Amino acid sequence: MFAALTYLDMFAIAWFALCYFGYGWAVQLGPLKDREGLVAAIQRRRVQWMLAAARRDVRIMDSQLLMNLSSGNAFFASTTVLVLGALTAMLGAADNVKHRLEQLPYVGDVPLVVWEFKILFLMALVIRAFFKFAWAFRLTHYLGTMLGSMPPWEASTAVQCERHAAKTAQLAGITATHSNDGLRTIYFAIAGLGWFLHSIVFIIGCGWVLAIVYRREYASRALMAIKEDEAE
Repeated sequence: MFAALTYLDMFAIAWFALCYFGYGWAVQLGPLKDREGLVAAIQRRRVQWMLAAARRDVRIMDSQLLMNLSSGNAFFASTTVLVLGALTAMLGAADNVKHRLEQLPYVGDVPLVVWEFKILFLMALVIRAFFKFAWAFRLTHYLGTMLGSMPPWEASTAVQCERHAAKTAQLAGITATHSNDGLRTIYFAIAGLGWFLHSIVFIIGCGWVLAIVYRREYASRALMAIKEDEAE
């Protein structure tokens, strides 16, 4: 299979790995680790949210917000399962799909084994996204348990409530991290669709997705809106 790949295909795979894994490394351990982005800004809002929830006698609104988060992760997890089924069916009819797509302009004629490798590549990304969303969905259940076990706010238990709220906000941040990783994987899987047209399309798509992810994280209007009160 790998012997049938061209040098351009190998470069496309290496470029994808650099964009996908390199961005994750840069955010967690690299030069972007200490730079404030959307994740860090919204995490402070989560801490504020949990501290406010700790002071509320009735936390119905907070429970509703957690239900919305849980349903969103469940939706994406179920969607990845459907996409995985479609890719499995596509793998079974790879010869037919390959023949039809190669009738389009600029679509190169590649060996069937390379075509099947591209499908398996997308399946691997979708499977990774599924596990990310499924774990985020599970964590929202734990998050609801943490919220439900939060002690009532009283003068004698204020310190305990603040510590519990901080732990709950930390768990909410971990949940969001897995959900964000799943979404980023889906973004790059969409760029991988361009590989069926040409390796150059795949390369351009990875760079395009990387630019979008970076802009939304560090230069978006959403970040400015979340940080607005802090700047004041």
